[in-house]
Amino acid sequence: MKKIIVNTTNSKYPILIGKAHFFSLPQILDKHNLLKNIYVVIDKNVARFHIREIETVLSNTDTKVHFKVLPSGERTKSSIVLKKIYQELLNKKYGRDTTLIAIGGGVIGDIVGYVAATYMRGINLVHVPTTFLAMIDSSIGGKTGINFSGRKNIIGAFYQPDLVFTDTEFLSTLPKREFSASLGELLKYGLISTKAFYNLIYSNIEKIKLLDSEIINKIITECLTIKASVILRDEYEITGIRKILNLGHTFAHAIESDLGFQIKHGEAVTAGIICSLFLSNLKGFLSDDNLKDMMELASRIHLNRGIKELNNQRVYNNMFSDKKNVDSEVRFVILVNIGEIIVDIMADRDEIFYALNEMKNNFPV
Repeated sequence: MKKIIVNTTNSKYPILIGKAHFFSLPQILDKHNLLKNIYVVIDKNVARFHIREIETVLSNTDTKVHFKVLPSGERTKSSIVLKKIYQELLNKKYGRDTTLIAIGGGVIGDIVGYVAATYMRGINLVHVPTTFLAMIDSSIGGKTGINFSGRKNIIGAFYQPDLVFTDTEFLSTLPKREFSASLGELLKYGLISTKAFYNLIYSNIEKIKLLDSEIINKIITECLTIKASVILRDEYEITGIRKILNLGHTFAHAIESDLGFQIKHGEAVTAGIICSLFLSNLKGFLSDDNLKDMMELASRIHLNRGIKELNNQRVYNNMFSDKKNVDSEVRFVILVNIGEIIVDIMADRDEIFYALNEMKNNFPV
């Protein structure tokens, strides 16, 4: 079992990475003093394949356990669902000695993380990521939240988990579309890190798509190591270093909102990163040659068909609700080269429209 330690300003927690080791979770929880009153939230798609195993493993303890299955998709991240979870925790007499366990992808992690951050002013939180995107990105870092008034993650909090328990066996039942959607975040890590890691992704993209165990483990470990190092330096996105993790996300969140959250977050991230590359080139930061090279990998990730239906003006309007704006101005993460990033670059309406149009016109769906 691979172990990575995440250090933050106020906390320190382990990420455990292995395959087919879910059965050991109760022992791991006990070792970390987390085998307390347990409330488990499970993504509906995960429950379809794994509910019996999850219930068997986690019910075989001496503590109170309750299981709640939530629908997949961004619409689950709502104040309505949030209220239902709070009410059930109260009805079942869960107190501050509670461990919340989120089993699913980014949606489940976000809303359960926000519950953990706010219920009784903070309770224990364990992430069990089941999507590739959650395994390489969203399960660590402490960003939690819900969508509100059509805006992505507009209500939330920074709240670090106590443990991240990754079992790559969950990927074996992950729908093909869900896995493909994760590749946008992987592309991001390739672009913001080193040429060696970018080349590793480029050379093994087909193996990655086939879930080759050896390369998948390498990828997960490297992505988490990169993110952990960024979080250590800028946990609350204050100094600006953490903003590099937002490459493509200003576009992505606005795209998701425009399409009514009918596409996967990872699909929107892929489109958003492609937009950011075209914007970086238009503004003179990214050379034509570098743009061409980066597009060779990006073009091997297909976009969702819904991308063609984007309304540029609505996407542009949505950007003004982005949490990363400064003085009501839309700011972008711009790429100069692999591992060379500039944050807080402004762009006008025409430049944003150009990037959106280039993305829509140049990539397969």
